[in-house]
Amino acid sequence: MNPPLACPTCRQTFTPVPLGFTWWGGMIGAKIINHCECPSCHTRFNGRTGKPNDTAILLYVLISGALIGLLAYMVLKR
Repeated sequence: MNPPLACPTCRQTFTPVPLGFTWWGGMIGAKIINHCECPSCHTRFNGRTGKPNDTAILLYVLISGALIGLLAYMVLKR
């Protein structure tokens, strides 16, 4: 479990819990990058570092999209 962390926006201290589902990462992506949400102001950020996850989300979407595209190409090439 993660130690208590202060929200970067409202400074409320809480114990971060990774989100269960996100539109960009489904049920896995948020857990991989420890994406959490402040219960007070609903700001979403990294639960370990307290910094935004924008770059990690972009990389996750690009890499997973490339892997899905490669898999589709291999299946359709048969």
